[in-house]
Amino acid sequence: MHTVNRILLLLVATVWLAGCATGFPRATTPYAAADGLDGAAVLARGVAAHGGDLRTRAGDLNYASDGRWETLIQRIQPVVTDAGYRVTAQTRYSPSTGLHAIRYQGPKGVKQVVRTPGAIEVVYDGVRATDPETLQAAAMTTDAFELFHFGPTFLAARATAVSRMADADEAGRRYQRVRVEIAPGFGEAANDTVIAWFDTRTHLLHRVHLTLNGFPTTQGAHVDTTMTGYRALDGVMLPTRFHERVRGPLRIDAHTWWVTGLDADRGWQAVDVAGGAFTGAAARDAEALP
Repeated sequence: MHTVNRILLLLVATVWLAGCATGFPRATTPYAAADGLDGAAVLARGVAAHGGDLRTRAGDLNYASDGRWETLIQRIQPVVTDAGYRVTAQTRYSPSTGLHAIRYQGPKGVKQVVRTPGAIEVVYDGVRATDPETLQAAAMTTDAFELFHFGPTFLAARATAVSRMADADEAGRRYQRVRVEIAPGFGEAANDTVIAWFDTRTHLLHRVHLTLNGFPTTQGAHVDTTMTGYRALDGVMLPTRFHERVRGPLRIDAHTWWVTGLDADRGWQAVDVAGGAFTGAAARDAEALP
């Protein structure tokens, strides 16, 4: 039985690395929508709906989360998922400085990631990681989580080209879709592409479909994450439930997670999230959601 499982996993990994199944949607002529809005206008309206450009916001945003990884994605992308550590999390984010710190906990122990513009630090159970694979994967996933949790400011800050795509209908709702080329991309990628779905009623992000060029074994792959359960936090709209799917070269569910706590403006400083531990104003858990 174990031999069969190993053969199946090898076949799945081969298809993944070949990238020959479902490709990322190709760029086409920008869609001329009846509402007269181009891609840049839709993106700008989305930024406003989320609370404005977060880069101008002083203070901090903090959340706690819990989640579940699917078995197959753990097997074919063990370094990226890092599911022995990345289960529950405490996250501290300073939008104006770009400091993004996540303290994960799982069955194997505690992992802390500190991401700043152009740099990444990863500490496992008090020991700093130095191998390139671990650092590349952490940089890519942390950047992606900035987009998932904190919204379209990430896209506006990195956009090199924005174009309108045809609208999409799903479960009785209509979504305006915008294709955004970003540079830098996620993590160490020079560039990536994101297709952002905005709800036509609320103008909030519903889904992001993205390439992952920042890690060797995800190049050629693409995933989407659907965000729901929005809550207002000090004027910022933040989603609280997330579902991530691999869309190519395979089509599989990957990760489901949810926010369990939220708070803002504690006044923590960079030193409070350094050195592999949260201290000072960053230390206490995010305020539990009712």
